[in-house]
Amino acid sequence: MSEFGEKADMVLELLSKKKSLKVEELIQQLSLEDTSLLNFMHQGELIELKNGKASLTDFGAGIISAE
Repeated sequence: MSEFGEKADMVLELLSKKKSLKVEELIQQLSLEDTSLLNFMHQGELIELKNGKASLTDFGAGIISAE
């Protein structure tokens, strides 16, 4: 799997364990350079970005449970 895919999986896993996380926390925990991965995942409706926080959508949660 690519580094991009691995980081996306990590985002989903982290958010499945917590209701929401601050975007800055995710950036630090995953050593992301910026928010482009999170924005991409938001556009794909995997996560929701609101008020500086990220949370898992129902669609994103469905992907986690399918694995």
